[in-house]
Amino acid sequence: SRSSQHPGMVKHGRRRSALLSRLSPAVAVAVLGSVRWWVAPPAFSGNLNRRAVLAGAATVAVPVLAPLPSEAFDNALQEVEKFKNRNPGVQPKDLGLEVRKLNAFGDLSDGPALKECGFGPNCFSTTGNPDDPQITTLLQPWHAPGGLAPADAIEQIKEVIEMYPPGQAGADGGGFKIITVKNGYLYAQFESLKKGRIDDVEFAVSEDGLVQVRSGGRIGLKADFGSNAKRLNYISKLLRERGWVANDITKDSHPYYFRMNAGKSKVQCVGLNCPVDEELMAEEPGETISND
Repeated sequence: SRSSQHPGMVKHGRRRSALLSRLSPAVAVAVLGSVRWWVAPPAFSGNLNRRAVLAGAATVAVPVLAPLPSEAFDNALQEVEKFKNRNPGVQPKDLGLEVRKLNAFGDLSDGPALKECGFGPNCFSTTGNPDDPQITTLLQPWHAPGGLAPADAIEQIKEVIEMYPPGQAGADGGGFKIITVKNGYLYAQFESLKKGRIDDVEFAVSEDGLVQVRSGGRIGLKADFGSNAKRLNYISKLLRERGWVANDITKDSHPYYFRMNAGKSKVQCVGLNCPVDEELMAEEPGETISND
C-alpha cells in the first residue's frame, strides 16, 4: 500500500540528510539555501502524494508580454489616471506548467509544476522546498469538489475571478485581466492602483481535483502590501462557498509575510517584548490624491 507521505520527500530527504550530515554547518546552510523546488504536501487527509498533485497536468507555456509603463487594465478604478510613474515590472519567463528542478541534487518534479516563489514576502505558491527555512510563502494545494473535471474546475475559478472587484480590501485598484485559459490551467494578471505593479496569478487543476496555485509579485524581494494574500483569500472564500477546499492565508499560517506587509506601528517600543504588528496594510502606500 502507498504511504500517505510524499514518496519523493522521503527518498530525497534521506539522501539529503545523509549528505548534509557530512558537511560543516555553514556549508549545509548554503546547500539548503540553494534548494528551490518542491511541491508542498496537501492540507487535507487521505493518501495523497506529490505524484498525485501533478497527475494529469499538461505542460503549459505562457507567452511573455511586453510591459506597458503606465497603462492600467480596462476595469481599473477611475482614479488610476491620477497616478504617474507606474511600473508593472518584468513578467517572469518561466511561468506556466513545466517539469521543475526540485533541489541542488538535480531531482526533477514528477510532472509539470508551477513556478516557486523564492524568499520575498510578495508571493505564494504550492511549489517550494519545505526543508528550507528561508521559504516562508508555501501554500497547501487547493482541492476542487469531487467529480469536477479540470476544465470545469478552471471554469469555476474563471467565473469567480470575473466577479472580482478591483480595489477590494485596498488591493488591485489597477484592475485585472485573464490572459490564458487552457488545458486545466488559468493565468491572470492583477495590477496595483498607485504604483502599477502587476502580480502574476496561476491555477492548474489535475484529474483528481488537486489544484496548484501561485500568486506572485514581479519586483525582487519587495513586500506586496498584502495584495497577494488579500486576493487569494477573496477568491478562496467564494470557491469554498462552492464546496472547494482552499485554506485562508492568515497571520498564523504565514506570520513572516504578515509582519513584512504590516503598516507601521503607532507604538514606539524598543526591546524583545515589543508588540508585533501583524495587520496587513489597509492600502498600497504612496501619494494620496484628493478628489477635490
